[in-house]
Amino acid sequence: MGVLLEEGFRYSNQHVVFRTIRESGMITRRQLMQQTELSFQTVSNIVAELIDTELVMSDGLVNQNAGKRAESLKVNPDGLFAIGVLLDRARIEIALVDLLGTVRSFREFNFAPSHPDAIMENISAVTQEMLHDFEIPEERFAGIGLCTPGPIDFRSGALSRPPDFPHWTFVPIRPRLEEMTGYPVTLLKDSHAAALAELWTLQNSAPSSFFYLYFSTGIGGALVVNRNIWTGFSGNAGEVGHVRVADSPVCDCGAVGCLEAVWSLNRLARQTNQTVAGLVDSLETDHSPYRDQWMAGVPLLARVVVASVNIIEPEWVILGGPYGQRISASLLTFLNEALQREGFVRNLRPLTVRSATSRNAACLGAAMMRINDSLTHRTNVDSMVGLNI
Repeated sequence: MGVLLEEGFRYSNQHVVFRTIRESGMITRRQLMQQTELSFQTVSNIVAELIDTELVMSDGLVNQNAGKRAESLKVNPDGLFAIGVLLDRARIEIALVDLLGTVRSFREFNFAPSHPDAIMENISAVTQEMLHDFEIPEERFAGIGLCTPGPIDFRSGALSRPPDFPHWTFVPIRPRLEEMTGYPVTLLKDSHAAALAELWTLQNSAPSSFFYLYFSTGIGGALVVNRNIWTGFSGNAGEVGHVRVADSPVCDCGAVGCLEAVWSLNRLARQTNQTVAGLVDSLETDHSPYRDQWMAGVPLLARVVVASVNIIEPEWVILGGPYGQRISASLLTFLNEALQREGFVRNLRPLTVRSATSRNAACLGAAMMRINDSLTHRTNVDSMVGLNI
């Protein structure tokens, strides 16, 4: 294994060259020199090291303007892998992701939030199976990106009493999973991971700022500023599901009148005695018996969205998460109309709500964050995080 894979990018020019290759898709050394404004010798030295570590590969010859042909370069998708894990209230999603963000393998299974060690043993076992099945060398594995509902503390790597996790009181999940698997683990909130996946999927077409509404069993959010996530001090920024909108009932978080306690997929599933997945299946049909109950609570969501947009003024609002794309059709028109009616800057510019584009977003974002951390040495104490590879 080369020094670069062991230590990541040791100086900024390595990072600049690698990112330029990735964003270009395919590029020559001379084009790299022109785009990065680095000397040809510097570019050649860095490219040689990237090829030596197999993060970059030569892809034959490409046509040049003068009719000549030159060697082209592109990122080697097999150069580095990570596992992305979404630990949700009722299910676990695990994905094996390569250096270009392609999901190579994906598994999903239901679970009851039992003892933390049992869940982590399950994650560890599936991780080992995926690495074995795809014959991933240890030196090509960056580790595990784990995303969960909050509250988390990404400084200590702990998860503490998330809603519907009765046995999870300040569980040091990151250090325990690292000890159990022997691999480095990055911990972040599920909504933040999903917003990172959207940034990765949209690439240069992504707006510089957006607010990501995350629909899972509950409701979360993420604020993107200058294409980075504002995580907050401990990693829990964006909890719109726990904005108070009523005087009752008591939320699973212990507060009173939270949005997701009054109106959420979890709330309606409990009221109608079914699973969240079954409810979403029904809401996608034209004549769902639960549609009126669902739509009756949308004004509460609109109130929270309008208030959030008026405070932070993002370019877009994006509806995503495990169920966001599936239920967005019932929400987009209402939310767009609410923003055009009540958004503070409505007379200056359109305020747009749209559906997310990234699939398996939380797993993808968590895995890419782990690859990012492996190559850039990001610490787990930043209040602004982004994918800088």
